[in-house]
Parts: sequence; structure tokens; C-alpha cells
Amino acid sequence: MRELIIYLVTFLIAYLFYFVFVLCRSSVLKKFPEGKEMRYLKIKYGVSVNEKNLKKIANKICLINSFILATTVCIVCLFDNFILGLVVSIIPLILLILSCYHLLGIHYGKRGKHV
Repeated sequence: MRELIIYLVTFLIAYLFYFVFVLCRSSVLKKFPEGKEMRYLKIKYGVSVNEKNLKKIANKICLINSFILATTVCIVCLFDNFILGLVVSIIPLILLILSCYHLLGIHYGKRGKHV
């Protein structure tokens, strides 16, 4: 039960942070297509972003990043030794990043490669 509470609190804090500092600020949102996540999706899957759908894909990326962060924190909290938890969580972190962005790229790749 403790891990579930940690997971939910971490997810909500991370998503609210992304929401306030990325989605609600138009100056940051305009720079979002130049970010690393969008560059990866563009290079690997050919996904391009319209001005009108930018907020939609930014919201999905913020949800994915919050999920990855909360899962990693939960994995670290499973271990009594903090350093051991960090070392062990590196592999799931990399796998989560690759798999989540792969699924997002496939999702937008099947929709005509134009977000």
C-alpha cells in the first residue's frame, strides 16, 4: 500500500509540474517541438507536429514522462539501500523510456505520421 501511495503522489506531482511549467506556458509550448522527445519521434517514426495539435501531443508526452518517473521512483523505494535501488532502476528506466516512446511513435505513425 505504501508503494502505491508513493507511486500516485509522484505521478501527480510530476504531471502537475509538467502541466504548470510546460503546457500552461505558451512560450515553452512553442519550443516543445524542438525538444528531445519530439526529435526522437521525428527521426525514428517520422512524426511531425501541427500547430493546432501541439498541446495534445505535449500532454501525452507529459503523461508518459510522469509515468516513467513515478515507476522509477517506486522501484527505487522497493530497496532499503538507496544506491542499490538507483543502480537496479537504471535498466527498467531505459526500457520504460524506449518502450513508451516506441508505442507513442507507433500510435502516431499509424495515423499518417502527421500529428
